[in-house]
Amino acid sequence: MRILHLSDTHLYGDPAARHYGRIDTEAALRGLLERLEGLGDIDAVVHTGDASEDGTAESYHRLHEILDPFAASVQAPLAVAMGNHDVSVVYGESVTPGQRVAERQDRVVPLPGGGRLVLLDSSVPGAGYGHLEAAQLHWLATVLAEPAPAGTVLALHHPPLVAATALLRALDLDDLAELGAVLEGSDVRIVLAGHYHHAMTGSIAGIPVHVAPGVTNVVDPFAAGGHEQALALSGASLIELGQGLPQVISAVHPNRGDALEDVERPVYRLSPEEVARIVAAAGR
Repeated sequence: MRILHLSDTHLYGDPAARHYGRIDTEAALRGLLERLEGLGDIDAVVHTGDASEDGTAESYHRLHEILDPFAASVQAPLAVAMGNHDVSVVYGESVTPGQRVAERQDRVVPLPGGGRLVLLDSSVPGAGYGHLEAAQLHWLATVLAEPAPAGTVLALHHPPLVAATALLRALDLDDLAELGAVLEGSDVRIVLAGHYHHAMTGSIAGIPVHVAPGVTNVVDPFAAGGHEQALALSGASLIELGQGLPQVISAVHPNRGDALEDVERPVYRLSPEEVARIVAAAGR
């Protein structure tokens, strides 16, 4: 099983809008997909959240106008998890117009060869951190009680890990122990996540966790002096599931949606004081 893992496209309803006043997020996504042309043998295209920056129906329509043809070209299903910038109900209404939409976008997507993808909505309205309700964990336990022949891939926005920077740690997924207890002994082969905007690996309940680099920018987790910064790069990951441990290949390249020629200049660089203000507004 081969999965193309994308995350954090941050699309806008207004195509003229720029992320941090600089990044054309639609151009960034299209540029990344151009780099991926010719990539074959893909069994699923998974987007792990922050599909939108503004949570508008127009941004979700734009997402699917771009990703649906790409997924069709590689003959793979497309699945999108919800992130902290997304509005779950708006997304659900956008992709299933006229149908009743749940507040949380949790679902199971069958994959070729007997595998399955389970999407968990870890978003908290108005906040940056992640949370899973008791009802979601119960639903997940019920799903995992019946293993899939080729195993399960779990996808959510907030990684079940401890982040590498102070800002991201304040915006992490809470109650990891509860999720770990549900995953213990299950058929989940890998957990895919986004949110951090940089590649990262770890584990929960002995299951590998992989975080994909961001499409709209890539965070530099080694910024010094309490600063937080992101670079004008785009990235994606390829997940290969065989008989042993998953093989993960991540790649980044200059962001084609960068409005400035100086790609070495950070997209943003936040001081410790600015980080503290964001944490106060969006953290726990």
